[in-house]
Amino acid sequence: MRRTGGAVVCSVLAIAGVLLGFWWAPFAFGLAFGVIQPRARIALPVGAAIGLVGWLFPLAAMAARSGLGPAAESLAAILGFVHQAAIPVILTLLVGTLLGLTGAWLGSAGGSALSTSGRGA
Repeated sequence: MRRTGGAVVCSVLAIAGVLLGFWWAPFAFGLAFGVIQPRARIALPVGAAIGLVGWLFPLAAMAARSGLGPAAESLAAILGFVHQAAIPVILTLLVGTLLGLTGAWLGSAGGSALSTSGRGA
């Protein structure tokens, strides 16, 4: 229950952070989840999901409100992918996912290091 609650709270806070303009919020809340859950095999996929959700919902809200078509097509043209607006959207979601993943990795590694440093002394 603690894992699920922590993941939900971190995801909601990451979404709120991105909506408020803090694009790095998925990293911070992935880091927080990694500290809460030091087991890497749990923290890493959940951290990646926090990052993905943290950027997916604000991007979907922007698409529903004003549409992403012209901006995504312009960015795709700049990147060299003419008329392939999905590529910038996918890359944006990949960046969000990697932010959450790296935050969770750092938090998990730090939490594990701190929990084992006091043993055996």
